[in-house]
Amino acid sequence: MTADIPTELLSLLEKIVLHNSEFGQFKKLQNLLLITAIKSDHSRVLDHINRLDNYDVEEIAGVAIDEPYRLYEEAYTIYSKNGFKIEAMDVLLNKIQDIPRALDYADKTNIPDVWTKLGHAYLNTY
Repeated sequence: MTADIPTELLSLLEKIVLHNSEFGQFKKLQNLLLITAIKSDHSRVLDHINRLDNYDVEEIAGVAIDEPYRLYEEAYTIYSKNGFKIEAMDVLLNKIQDIPRALDYADKTNIPDVWTKLGHAYLNTY
């Protein structure tokens, strides 16, 4: 029975946050929904990230990146979607380790600090 509690909580939070406009914009509920999804059903996290827009970016991305979850794509999406370009680049370079994709991202953002991180990664890799 206790194994089903996170799944049931996730379903309840989805109903409250995603399907109820009255409570859907509360930051703490969005945080709780995302953290519960990270901890109990990884397959739902990216969809929730794309649908929600009022959560603690650094807290949620930090949980996604940390052990045991290592949801690097989700953390990248959180940072990128919310304007944390340098942090998004850090995830691409240090967690996902995809320099060609990081080059595309730097070109898209065209921010000097993002280019600097990419340059350092090139120097350390090649």
